Amino acid sequence: MLADIVDAVVKEPMDIDEVKLLRNTISDRLVSARDSGNITNDEFLSSGKIEGGLDVIIAMIENGASSEEIRIHVESMVERIHAISS
Repeated sequence: MLADIVDAVVKEPMDIDEVKLLRNTISDRLVSARDSGNITNDEFLSSGKIEGGLDVIIAMIENGASSEEIRIHVESMVERIHAISS
């Protein structure tokens, strides 16, 4: 799943519908994993940062942010993904 997120946000041009779908999928999986006890609350909160990062990227695209601003945020989010998945 994390690889799918990275692929979606580094793609040129970025497909906002794909990013929205991934955000929704992540949200559903996180809630399910937390409720079933498959992840701890700390893991849930850490992973939620990725979901929040996707929300920011979506808002930036929808509000016409420059490609450079979006790229900076994407790079930061990709770093977080790598830190979580290590």
